[in-house]
Amino acid sequence: MILLYSDRYSSRLRYSLDLIFHTLLGTDYTLTHDPETLLSATGPRIAYAVDPQLYEGALPIRAVELLFEKGLQDQNIAIGQHLDTKTLFRTSKRYPLPYDLFAAVFYLVSRYEEYLPHRSDTHDRYLHTESIACREGFLETAIVDRWVNQLRQQLLERWPDLPLRKPVYQFIPTIDIDQLYAYRQKSWVRIAGGLFSELRHGRWQSFRQRLRVLSGTQADPFDTYHWLNQQHQEHGAEPVYFMLMGDYGQLDNAHNPRNEHFREHIRTLADRNRIGLHPSVRSTENQQLIDREKALLEEILNRPVDLSRQHFLKLRLPQTYQQLVKRDFTADFSMGYAAAPGFRSGTATPHFFYDLDHESPIKLKIYPTIVMDVSLRVYLDLGPAAASEKITALIRECKAVGGTFVSLWHNSSFSEPDGWVGWEAVYSRLLAEARA
Repeated sequence: MILLYSDRYSSRLRYSLDLIFHTLLGTDYTLTHDPETLLSATGPRIAYAVDPQLYEGALPIRAVELLFEKGLQDQNIAIGQHLDTKTLFRTSKRYPLPYDLFAAVFYLVSRYEEYLPHRSDTHDRYLHTESIACREGFLETAIVDRWVNQLRQQLLERWPDLPLRKPVYQFIPTIDIDQLYAYRQKSWVRIAGGLFSELRHGRWQSFRQRLRVLSGTQADPFDTYHWLNQQHQEHGAEPVYFMLMGDYGQLDNAHNPRNEHFREHIRTLADRNRIGLHPSVRSTENQQLIDREKALLEEILNRPVDLSRQHFLKLRLPQTYQQLVKRDFTADFSMGYAAAPGFRSGTATPHFFYDLDHESPIKLKIYPTIVMDVSLRVYLDLGPAAASEKITALIRECKAVGGTFVSLWHNSSFSEPDGWVGWEAVYSRLLAEARA
C-alpha cells in the first residue's frame, strides 16, 4: 500500500491515480490530505504538492494546477526530457521526476487537447497533426506507460520490497467489415450502377472482374474470410470483427442487413469470433441510428453486443462515448487516428474514459488502436516492406511497456485490383510478430 499526500482533492486526481497505481502498477494506494499522517508514516509514500520537499522521506512530485482546475482552458505546457523520454509539465531538475507525471498522464489519456479549439479533416475528425504528441515527435511512443515505468523505478529504488506488477503484453487483432463483398449479394440497382460506373470511367479491368464475380467464375475480392480464419488459427490469434449495419449512403456502404445471406454470414463469423458493432458515420450526427444498428446486430446474433468501433474512426468527444454508455456498450476500439499510426491517448494500455464535460470517469473501457491498414497504404503511401517495418516497430514498443497491441484491418484490404498487392504478406507478418 502506497500512501500519497495531496493538500487538495479532485476527481481528475483520483482518475489519474487509479490509472497509474491500479491499472499500470498493479498496487493500491491511500490518499491523505493530512501532512502529519504523511510525516509519521514509515512505508512507501509520495508527496504531491506545490513544494513536495517539505515532506521528508516521501518521493516528491511537484504539482501543477491542471488536476485541480475546473473546466477547460489553454495549457501552458513546459516540455522537458527525463532520461530518454520527453515529458510534459516540466517542473525542476531538483526532483527525482522533474515533471508532474500525474498531470501529464491525465492530459493525454483524457484527450484534453481534443476539447480545445482545433482544426479538423474533411470528415470532421481531430487531426493527428494538432496533437502535442505529433508536434513533439512522440506519437509512436507509448509515453504514458514509459512515464509510469519511471515512477516504478523511483519507488523500487526507495522501497525494493514494494510489490508492483508489470503489465503483460497482449495482442488483439480486429477486422472492420464495411462491405461483406465487393460485388456479390447486392441489389440489382447497386449492381447495375457499379457496372455503369466502370464503363463510364473506362475501368475495363474492374468491369471484367465484376462480371466474372457476378457470373460465379471468380471469387469476390473482398471474400477473404476463410483466409483470415486460417491465418488467425495458425498464429493463435483471437480477432474481433466489427460489423457495419447502417443503411447504404455516401460513406456507409454496408450490405442490406435484412439480406439473409448477410445475416447468416455474421452468424458464421460469430461461431468462432467476438463480434462488435461498427456504428455508421451518420450515427455521429443522429444518435438514434445507433439504437437501430445495435438492435439489428443483436437480433441477428440473438445476444447482446457491447463492443464498438466508429466507422471512419469518427469520434466526437465526449458525446460519442456518452452515447455508447447509455446504450450499454462496455468497450470501444475507436481511439486511433485514421491518418497516422501510433498512440492517440499516449498509452498502449486499455483504460476507462474520463468525461471532461461532467468531470467524472465513465464505465467505458477504451482500447487504443495502434495501427490501421488504410493509414499505412493510403495516408502514408507506404509499400508492403515499409509498412511491415512500421508495424514491427509499433509492436516492439507495445511489448517493451507491456501494452496491448490492437491492429485494425479490413476484409477488403487484400484486393489486388484495388491496390493491395503484397498486403497478404504484410498481415501474415503482423500476426507472426505480434504473437511471437
